[in-house]
Amino acid sequence: MNKYVKSINYLISKKTQQISHHNKSLFQHLINVYDQLRKWKCKEDICFAGLLHSIYGNEFFTHKIETERSVIKNLIGIQAEQLVFEFNQNRYQNKNTRIISLANALDHDMILTFDNHMDKYDIDSIYFYFRDVVSWGFLGSGVNLNRWRKFNYDLKFNHKIEKLLKNKTETILKELHMFDLLKLERVYASANPYGTIHESHTDYSEQTAGGITLMYYLNNHWVLDNAGETVFYDANNQDILKSVIPKPGRVVVFDGSIKHCARDVRRDLADLRMVLTFKYLINLD
Repeated sequence: MNKYVKSINYLISKKTQQISHHNKSLFQHLINVYDQLRKWKCKEDICFAGLLHSIYGNEFFTHKIETERSVIKNLIGIQAEQLVFEFNQNRYQNKNTRIISLANALDHDMILTFDNHMDKYDIDSIYFYFRDVVSWGFLGSGVNLNRWRKFNYDLKFNHKIEKLLKNKTETILKELHMFDLLKLERVYASANPYGTIHESHTDYSEQTAGGITLMYYLNNHWVLDNAGETVFYDANNQDILKSVIPKPGRVVVFDGSIKHCARDVRRDLADLRMVLTFKYLINLD
């Protein structure tokens, strides 16, 4: 009997199908993490560590499925078991445990919001730079077949404001223990007045290794009635996972494979809804 079948039989014997874990069973979650690691072409030990990553329990998942390390060593091998042990002690202690942690996070519909990375001076400086200094282009004008309708600006990082935002982005991703697992693909700002088109979309398809999107809301003032929320949808496109208000200085970090869109702003809003988007590919080399 091969290692994978033995591991699956073990998980079934521990009734992990009956243990709830977020919006699915623990059994399904563990398989999803394993499949993600296989998709990334990780080494076998990392994949099998992902399959049993929470088996000892940890600060986020306190249910201890197994207490005898020898059982897991016999099941998946000494090196893979050591990774499981290290993950449950501190999931960020080395690159391999961080890779498992990223696969784990992506199976939890990762949408994180932060409101503590900008002070009032930063918020105002960034807003006036994008409102008054940036030379915006416009996508989707005339008979262009592009269905998007929005103002667009690709960052060059020549200006101090753009450099500031890049530094803040790298700081956030380092705090999330992701930075060394990602490769920057594109950075651009978008601006929308009332009536522009906001189609639901994903930033990365299932055919790719996936990616992480980090987005800043650039306006220095916003009230609830302005609308313009970023809406995230579930995998079946049947319900809303989360709706994020474009609060000044707010940063959203999310799994780019989650379908999302920007809601239109109120008709009489005398300002653009502005966001800045950093798109990172998952890159484990």
